[in-house]
Amino acid sequence: MKININDVITLTDNRKFLVLAETLFNETKYYYLIELTEDGEQIVDHVKIVKELKEDNGMKLVVVSDPNEINDVKDDLVASLEKNNFE
Repeated sequence: MKININDVITLTDNRKFLVLAETLFNETKYYYLIELTEDGEQIVDHVKIVKELKEDNGMKLVVVSDPNEINDVKDDLVASLEKNNFE
């Protein structure tokens, strides 16, 4: 499954998130997400940084909680966010 900016994705806990930004760091794709209401119509004030992990049968998204890892990707995610807001 390919994830693009502005896609609405549903995580395994059935919560919906809007993809705001993406970046590639050390050959791993990272996404900046913001939570949406159940109907997907309004923004909830919860954000996540997730990374894509390859599995035998595809891929999964894992929440990034390591502060050092977040620090490594945050500037690139902000740059992606700013770029996509002005296009």
